[in-house]
Amino acid sequence: MPSHRVLTLSFELHVPEGLRANIRGARIDAAIVALKSAVQSLAPSHFPWADRIVVRSEWSYRWLDSTDVITMPPTPDNTVTEGASGVPDDLELERLGPGEAR
Repeated sequence: MPSHRVLTLSFELHVPEGLRANIRGARIDAAIVALKSAVQSLAPSHFPWADRIVVRSEWSYRWLDSTDVITMPPTPDNTVTEGASGVPDDLELERLGPGEAR
């Protein structure tokens, strides 16, 4: 059975608004290669379970950019109660498949 476990880390490197720098494609490419190499060199010692790294690169001008945070109604599954962590132990996690209830 294939694993559906993925560790995703996102980094956004922002250029300050109003900075009048002409950042050329070659410089962006070099930055991507350097950052990708750094992650590749750290991954085996810090996350040895990974069998691959997927790198997504995007350079964009955010003319329109918005984020909405939608708060879901409280349920027993998304609410922490005093004295209960709400997180199954490792043994229980190993027995459960994707979408299976605790």
